Amino acid sequence: MSILKSLFKEFIQPIIPKGPSPAFSLVHLIKTLLILESESMGRQSLSRALNLGEGSVRTIIKRLSEKGLISIDPVGGCYLTELGLDFVKKIRETVIAEKEIDLKPLGISSPAWAIHVRPTTEINITKLRDIAVKNGADGMLIFSYKDLKISLPLVYDDISKDYPEISSLLSKSFELKNGVLIFVGFAENIKLAELGTFAAAISLLL
Repeated sequence: MSILKSLFKEFIQPIIPKGPSPAFSLVHLIKTLLILESESMGRQSLSRALNLGEGSVRTIIKRLSEKGLISIDPVGGCYLTELGLDFVKKIRETVIAEKEIDLKPLGISSPAWAIHVRPTTEINITKLRDIAVKNGADGMLIFSYKDLKISLPLVYDDISKDYPEISSLLSKSFELKNGVLIFVGFAENIKLAELGTFAAAISLLL
């Protein structure tokens, strides 16, 4: 078992909510840690960033704090502990960076969220798309970067030939290295696109 999977098993699995319709999920727990990577944040700001009610965010904060991953300052808000920082560093080895992008050149007008990932094993495209849709996305494209070319597996070997705008956009948005992937989920609003794409990305960690 990898170090990251061991950390998930010890610190995250025990605090994932149970039941048929939990108010938040594993996705929200990990997203909270990545949000706090760059800045400390109070409960209200986290609520807006996660698109969750303050009650759910309060529970997330409590559980992550109990596991020693975050600390809470009455004035400055929540911030990562040394353990939390180490955990996020491990996550960033796979989930590298993310941002909103425009898929209109591909004929997709919906808001879209892109995540730059580095897989450690062979991926199942259908399974990853299903995860994205289950978690809020309307669909997800998976681009691959290899030998200086960006492809859309099973569709285009080199998207720069048919969609140079998208190829240029992805190249400028992320520092691409051989073997990385870019997940791009789209939905009726950007929060759903982000949530669905992020769920697919963190599934690579489990």
